[in-house]
Amino acid sequence: MTARTKTFVAPTLRQALDAMRHELGEDALLLTTRSGIAPDGMPFAEVVGMASSRAARHTDHLVEAAGAPSFPKRTTTRTSRRESGEPIPLQYYIEHAGEHSNDAISELQEEIHRLSVKLTEITHAVAYRYSSILPDPYRRTYEMLREAGFAEQYAGYLIARIADAEPLATVEECTERLHSILSGLIQVRRLLADGVPPIIAFTGPSGSGKTTTLMKAALLLQRSQPELTIRLLSADTERIAAIEQLRSFGTLVGIEVSSIRQPSQFQAEPDSITLLDLPPPSARTAASISSFTDAVEQARGAIVFTLPATCDVEIARSMLTRLGRSTTYHVALTKLDEAPQCGHLLPLLWEHNIPLSLLTTGTRLPDDLVEPSTDRLMRFLFSSNRLLTSVTM
Repeated sequence: MTARTKTFVAPTLRQALDAMRHELGEDALLLTTRSGIAPDGMPFAEVVGMASSRAARHTDHLVEAAGAPSFPKRTTTRTSRRESGEPIPLQYYIEHAGEHSNDAISELQEEIHRLSVKLTEITHAVAYRYSSILPDPYRRTYEMLREAGFAEQYAGYLIARIADAEPLATVEECTERLHSILSGLIQVRRLLADGVPPIIAFTGPSGSGKTTTLMKAALLLQRSQPELTIRLLSADTERIAAIEQLRSFGTLVGIEVSSIRQPSQFQAEPDSITLLDLPPPSARTAASISSFTDAVEQARGAIVFTLPATCDVEIARSMLTRLGRSTTYHVALTKLDEAPQCGHLLPLLWEHNIPLSLLTTGTRLPDDLVEPSTDRLMRFLFSSNRLLTSVTM
């Protein structure tokens, strides 16, 4: 009878040995072991075993010749992985799909629940590291800020500002003081009420709601300023069908739309408001946007940068840094209905000293475009009903 060797690979050495004994028998001989890290980054253990009745008999003879005591063969019992505390690999359920499926599914569900609870505990401990040292109501206010998306350093900064006065006894008092602090930190400048600039240009990254925000602004101005002529100009030649989208809208609301390529092709006109759709910022459009920006500044206009609330904070910081320190820029915080939180972006406004002028909370024209206030921001940050309500202009 010839010997039979086979290699077994598993996440742990114990699992590899169990697999070897299961297939080759309890009398299988362990020849070699090896462990390491697989290309996918996961640890593995490899064993090479041999099963041979001749090898087994030869081993018995050697034991007897050496005068060693003989022991009865060990009776193996099936031990639940749940009882042993060993993590249950997914491969186990794949290989034993037909054996005790209800028990296997139950064990898997319990394992997932246990890991989920542990992950939640770790996440909470990291996100709310100051909770254990803050007294109420500052602790609860700090956790509210973290849940609203404020990074740890900004949540800590706001709590320090809240506590930098007479002691407060309730979360409501902390929230009231936070309202006052945010009012001083975040500039709010209304664009679509009294004193509307003669030219308002819109720019922002692709997909940020730039053109949609422009169309909402046009409708609101058409309603609130009926004595003025609303003009729509498009300088966005980068996006496919951008001008067609704006022209379709203009046809529906009775506003003429023109396409331009140079700042010299437009100027402020009396008794009119010009809304200008600029291309998305990029290395290729930087020179064009700069020339249009200069023209808007000379005409005492405003430029609205559409910043989606879904944007990553580092990407948003990079984009706002490129705007420079021009007083012409304003921010429209868009896609608030799609964002789970927006506190991660608000500190960028006071860091870069850029005023917040518009908020968009949906896709309805024009009802989901509102002018911001600290009250609206507080409601969105901390209210269970996060969607803002529109206001009459």
